[in-house]
Amino acid sequence: MRRYLSLTVIALTWIVADQLTKWWAVSALLPGDLPEDAAMLRRTTEVYVVHPSWFKFELAGNKGAAWSIFAEMSESFRVPFFLVLTLVAIGLIFTLYRKTPTDHRLMRTALAFVMGGAIGNLIDRAVRGYVIDFISWHYGNDWAWPTFNIADVAISVGVGLLLIDAFIPKKPPEGAPAQDS
Repeated sequence: MRRYLSLTVIALTWIVADQLTKWWAVSALLPGDLPEDAAMLRRTTEVYVVHPSWFKFELAGNKGAAWSIFAEMSESFRVPFFLVLTLVAIGLIFTLYRKTPTDHRLMRTALAFVMGGAIGNLIDRAVRGYVIDFISWHYGNDWAWPTFNIADVAISVGVGLLLIDAFIPKKPPEGAPAQDS
C-alpha cells in the first residue's frame, strides 16, 4: 500500500484545493438573493477583478466538458454519461499508475494530478449536475480563455507532465538486453 501513498497524497491535495476554492467562489461571488442553481443558469454572479486587463473571478456553472462541449445534451443523458466517463478514466489512471515503475516519478506524479482533478470535477457533477468554474483569463475585450477551476489546472498540468515524460528517454530495466538504434 505504500506504493499508492504519493498517488493518494497528491490527488487528495488537488481535490481539497479544488473543493475549497469552489466553496470560496460560491460564497464570495454568488449574489445573496439568488439560489446557486438560478445564478448559474442566468449567469448572474458577482465579479471580482484581480487585474482589469487580464484576470478576474467570475462564477459559472459548466454543464458540459471542456469549453462546455456537450452542455446542451439532455440532463438525463449528460449527468450519467459524465459520471461514468469520469469513473472509467479514474480506473484507467489507477491501472496506469499501478503498472508504472516506481522510479518513473514524473509519470506517476502526472497521473496523480489528473486523478485529483478528475475527482474534483466528479464531486461537482455528482452533487450539482455541473462543474463550478470561476477563474477567468482574458486580454482586454478581444480575447478570453474559457472560465476554469483548480481541478482543470490539475488535469492540464498533469497532461502537460505526461507529454514531457513521453519525451524523456527511459533506462531499460536492469538485466534487459540493450536495444540497437
